Amino acid sequence: MKEYAILYDSTYCTGCNTCNYRCIQEFREHDQAARDVFRTFVQINDRGMYNQRCMHCKDPQCVGACTSGALTKSAYGAVLFDAAKCTGNKLCVSSCPFHAIHFDEVTKKAVNCNMCAHKVSEGKAPVCMEACPSGALQFGEYAAMVTRANELAASRKLKVYGLKENGGTNVIVLAKVDPALLGYPSVGKKHLRAQMLPNEFAALPLVAGAVYTGLKKLSERRADVALEDADRKNEPQ
Repeated sequence: MKEYAILYDSTYCTGCNTCNYRCIQEFREHDQAARDVFRTFVQINDRGMYNQRCMHCKDPQCVGACTSGALTKSAYGAVLFDAAKCTGNKLCVSSCPFHAIHFDEVTKKAVNCNMCAHKVSEGKAPVCMEACPSGALQFGEYAAMVTRANELAASRKLKVYGLKENGGTNVIVLAKVDPALLGYPSVGKKHLRAQMLPNEFAALPLVAGAVYTGLKKLSERRADVALEDADRKNEPQ
């Protein structure tokens, strides 16, 4: 399957949040929206617009942190979320370097953009793309969106965000100013594991025990060798 990407040109965004309203309708999440829980939302700042949504990382920490298998990285680029598998431990929320995963305290489930998997599987664009009245949101094959972003950045002297952040994402942002001034987190270019995973914590006692046992055996062997040397020295010549 082809890899896709979302291109968000913040310079064209008016902050109308039509993308947000259309998303709420599509996924029937009116109750969650009333609790300020969204898959996508545009925040208006003094320096421009910040479209908060899952960045769909190339190598997402949330997928690695999720112990239930509720989060997976798809072949077409999106991070998919299965609410039925979610245990509500919030590990995905705490592991996301972009702070993009919302959590519903009522349902005890995470809420995350899946790039409208049901639409993309039919060869259609996500509903927020169709609803955007200003053309700020574009959707297409990843390579084409990267080329488009670089061309616009060069011709209009814009900043590009998402091509290298956290090892690269499937959401690309264009801005007139440093994206951090709009609200985007200052994420390093290199992918970093946000936290040690629970299964790794569980393995720590085993590792520590193995190390301790090894050191103890080494110490005992050294003592035995020392005694053997002493006995040899005391033997009559």
